[in-house]
Amino acid sequence: MEWTIHYDLMEDREINEKASLVVDDIAEEFERLIPQGPPLGYKPLHLINDPVAGPTLYWPLGKDYYKVGLNISNVFYNQVAFQFSQVFSRLYCDPRIDSWFIQLVDHVAALYFLDYLNEKWENNPPIEEVKDYHENFSNYRSNLLGTAFSRIDMVKYQISNEWVKDQVKKFMSGETYNRGKMLIVAYEILGLFRESDTHWQILPYIGRASVPAPPDDPGDVTTIRHTRMDFNHLTDIVPDNLKHFVQRLVDKFGVLEQEESE
Repeated sequence: MEWTIHYDLMEDREINEKASLVVDDIAEEFERLIPQGPPLGYKPLHLINDPVAGPTLYWPLGKDYYKVGLNISNVFYNQVAFQFSQVFSRLYCDPRIDSWFIQLVDHVAALYFLDYLNEKWENNPPIEEVKDYHENFSNYRSNLLGTAFSRIDMVKYQISNEWVKDQVKKFMSGETYNRGKMLIVAYEILGLFRESDTHWQILPYIGRASVPAPPDDPGDVTTIRHTRMDFNHLTDIVPDNLKHFVQRLVDKFGVLEQEESE
């Protein structure tokens, strides 16, 4: 594995080792899905527990390392998986910037990895102790989505193809993100990502298609907290085998329609 991860979640070494069962699986799968690596390259990753700010990626960025904080009271594998995959996804988009689309992709990754670990641990549990644990990943995912769906108007959601577009319009407007609704939109596009492993290779292009874009020099860790997505530029810069995927996202979101109407 290209990633070197330093665990300082708890003082108890055994707890840190338990967390590594999930984190290492996620890091290895990210490497497989996105072989070109993260935009700023592989660096040591320091993983800590932060009950106040976590889960989070810390800014300003260090030049020689990444620092990620989770928010856990103990090592619950499903909780660690959901939180870590969200923040880790940001490293592959570009950790110097933030946008609604990056946060949405982070949620897609979190749902994907709960599914992934459910299947992986069912067929090949990392240790004997967790041989029956795999269903907890699936149950955790179902509970998160169940809570999110319980807070929306299901009639409007079920009968209108415009629900996702309406939510994306709100994301684009700069409104405070409703995490539950963002999770539902992530669930809506998860199937598009699952159609082909190569679709995950869009992530390192997201930063380059942001406005303003991060510095071209990967050694420049200047951060830009608020950016917007230029989907036309994203379509231009991704490889040919990803252009249709980007177009399907654009159609699902209705983002170009909304830009034209402004």
